[in-house]
This record gives sequence, structure tokens and C-alpha cells, in this order.
Amino acid sequence: MVAAWMLVVGSPASASSCPNTALQVTGLSQTSMENSIACLINEERAVYGVQPVQPNASLRQAALSHSDEMVSQGYFEHTSPAGVTFIDRIAATGYTHGARSWEVGENLLGARFREIGIAAVVGTPRSSLDVSGVTVSSEYGYRSFAKAKKLKKKRGRRKAHKARHRH
Repeated sequence: MVAAWMLVVGSPASASSCPNTALQVTGLSQTSMENSIACLINEERAVYGVQPVQPNASLRQAALSHSDEMVSQGYFEHTSPAGVTFIDRIAATGYTHGARSWEVGENLLGARFREIGIAAVVGTPRSSLDVSGVTVSSEYGYRSFAKAKKLKKKRGRRKAHKARHRH
């Protein structure tokens, strides 16, 4: 995700309406970086006809724990060295609690996703002291809380209506 964002931002041909995409990441606050990345992701989703995603605090917490861990433990993978997956991270935040159905992922073009959590952390898996680098994680989700409706079959009889004709 870091490389992809830098490519989009660094490309002079990229014409984005998102704020702060032409600035060096070291000149932005964490919130500004995350908002710019979210905007770029939604622009890319729009190109493919996919609905935009909205920010979600639980998904952001999962992304933040992942970015922090990658920088502090020096790895760049979807699954931690301890075997913790993105599903584990998201479930640990409570994101899926109470949902009748849910779907989570780390793929920005998943059409069902409606929510996103983005975390941009200064430092890289190669060096937590590299203040010119940023490690970005994004988590996506869709939840349904609606109760399933039971279909009731009408078992009533149709009444036969006799038409009376008057001559």
C-alpha cells in the first residue's frame, strides 16, 4: 500500500482532486495522510464503478495496530510473524460483534465493502527511525445488522366473485 500510494502521489500525470497528494508525507499530519489516502482509494473505486467507502473507527484501530506492529517488528506482510491475520485484527476490535453477516478484507476494490480503516504510521519495516517513510495499512468491511425477514405464505382462500349480469 505504501508503494502504491507513493506511485499515485508521485506521478505527475495523476490528476487527483484529493487534498495534499502533491506534498511530501513528512509535511502532513497523520490525519491528513489518512484522509488523502482514503480520498485516493475512493477515486480509484469510482474509476471501476465501485461505491465509495466510509471511515470506521474499529477498522482504523485494526489498521493502526497492523502498521505499528509492522514498523516495530520489521516485517511487511498481511499476516504477522505470530500468525495474526487481518480477520483476527478486525475481530479483536469488535467490528463484527452483533452483525448478522459481515465481510472483511484488505482489497480496495471489493465491491461489497462500505467501510474503511486507514492508518499511516511514520517509519518503515526496515527502520522505525526513518521519518521520511510511512507505513500504511487499510482494512475494509461490510456489515449487515438487519434481521432476516421471514416470508409468510398467504394461506387464505381466494373468494370467487360471481358477476351478475343484468339484461
